[in-house]
Amino acid sequence: MGLTQEQLAERASVNVKTIQGVEQGRSEPELRTMRKIAKAMGTPLDTLTGTGRKGSLEVVIKQITTDLRTLPPSVVEHVAALVRAMARRAR
Repeated sequence: MGLTQEQLAERASVNVKTIQGVEQGRSEPELRTMRKIAKAMGTPLDTLTGTGRKGSLEVVIKQITTDLRTLPPSVVEHVAALVRAMARRAR
């Protein structure tokens, strides 16, 4: 699209620091803000979030992996047990 962060922020009516935080993975904006950014970029929200395109599972797994790395091992084990239980129920 070729927009600078400043141009995108102006088009989306959000602060440029919001755009910077999202791009650098330091912040997770509210859904309302994501909708504004998607509209300013002329793209569907699901494309922007990675939920509407092929390979979105990899995007989700990458984000979960990043999040899990910040947790203590005991919490990671609880999360893993929960995921395994949910997978068994879904089968």
